[in-house]
Amino acid sequence: MRTHERIAEILTQFPRGRVLDCAAGEGAMALRLQSLGFEAFACDVEREKFSARGVPLCQADLCQGLPYAGGSFDYVTCLEGIEHLEDQFRFLRECARVLRPEGKIIISTPNIAGLASRLKFLLTGFFSLVGEPLNEFHTLPYHGHVNPVPYFILRYILHRTGFRIRLVDTDFYRRSSVALLWMYPLVRWYSYSTMGKERDPRQRQANREIRCQYNSLALLLGRTQIIVAEKVA
Repeated sequence: MRTHERIAEILTQFPRGRVLDCAAGEGAMALRLQSLGFEAFACDVEREKFSARGVPLCQADLCQGLPYAGGSFDYVTCLEGIEHLEDQFRFLRECARVLRPEGKIIISTPNIAGLASRLKFLLTGFFSLVGEPLNEFHTLPYHGHVNPVPYFILRYILHRTGFRIRLVDTDFYRRSSVALLWMYPLVRWYSYSTMGKERDPRQRQANREIRCQYNSLALLLGRTQIIVAEKVA
């Protein structure tokens, strides 16, 4: 629920409007947004678990398109959903389509680039927060984290589908990552060394921003990466 609280805090800074909550689950986030004065709508592949009375629900597979007209919403939220999707590019293109000009998308997803996650991957080959091998025999759609996405990849997808990132945030710092903060100088040096090899001057400029964001406390220590991006013309 900390993620819900942080995203609600972020959204209260914006004018009220129509918001679509994708991968809505039981509908807790949609209800919270409705209580804050937003006109909330929900979309999820499963109808059975949705229990938010008063919030219109549309059952849909997020990888197959959103069943709404273009320019229908001021905001889209997707909490802990994008890492379950097979086609993240298509989903975000659809989000851009249903948003009005300068509309915003707010995404939360496990922060697999945190210090504790990096160390776990080094030792085990598995990231933190996304589980071990997926259950190959599970029958429900999108039950597992089939596409855990680090910040720089999510940024790439967003920027290629009509968005520009406006905020990088988190819900709270993990104690296991805080204990590894002594690694920060080494991480910063390796980041500079790796990204400094880029020859395209435009990407070099972008890499400076990526390096700053990737080495921020939000992404080094945070449990969840929270991204606010704006639809651009």
